[in-house]
Amino acid sequence: MPGLKVRGLTVWLQGALLAALAAGSFVITKRTVPPTVGVDSPIFSALVVALGGSRGILAEILWLRIGDLQQQNRYAEVVPLTDLLVVLDPASEDAWAYHAWNLAYNISTAHTAPEERWRWVRRGIELLHRGLRVMPESTTLLRQMGWLFESKIGGDLDTASAYYRAHLSELGRPEQADAFAAAAGLAPDWDDPLVHALFWYWRAGDAYDTLRVLTVCLRHSQTPAVWLPFFTRTVRAAWPDLAPQQAEQVRSVVRALAQRHPTQAALKTLLEEIWQ
Repeated sequence: MPGLKVRGLTVWLQGALLAALAAGSFVITKRTVPPTVGVDSPIFSALVVALGGSRGILAEILWLRIGDLQQQNRYAEVVPLTDLLVVLDPASEDAWAYHAWNLAYNISTAHTAPEERWRWVRRGIELLHRGLRVMPESTTLLRQMGWLFESKIGGDLDTASAYYRAHLSELGRPEQADAFAAAAGLAPDWDDPLVHALFWYWRAGDAYDTLRVLTVCLRHSQTPAVWLPFFTRTVRAAWPDLAPQQAEQVRSVVRALAQRHPTQAALKTLLEEIWQ
């Protein structure tokens, strides 16, 4: 009899939750960005187990519901549903990546006040962090984090990017910051979005994107010697695995940097090595 009661409760729970979501009655009325739903709690773990085979159906409903809410500008309701969606399929890189992108890029730009945009950008970053706690070696999520810092915060495509950069210190140092500092051979400036981008590309093992951002750092740095050892080590490590087109691009970059910084003998030496 207890087993029947549990199964009956499970069926009821599945039906009630699916019906509520389908009817759009899963509502949060707060106008500000709500706190993250505690999807790691035992309650949610039990919910996921109880849903059983209905998880896929519920996930599809959530995807549709999130799209509907977004079209209606009901952004505050998107966050808890996103939390539910990723907990239903935590091993899905696509779910984490898409919804982090949606929060940081799409929903943020639907607001005009820079501080409101920044809240949504931070929400996207937080979602990627949560995904990386589940899949710490996911190159998809690591690269997306790097691109977010490079383009959304470090670039000028978003009119509020200067505001993001001014508040970057709120994010603090990422995990493995000391390991990155040791590998780079310098004390990173975590108020620089390109340093954050470098860190995430480095964690992803993405040598080409690491080189690309390092090139920008070298070109704009007032003290290029600071970045030079890290740059030359990265070129030498990546060189054997570069495609012909990438290798030619790297040669051009090194040649341009050597011309720009003629006193840096390390660049001249590197150029001679890769030109053979």
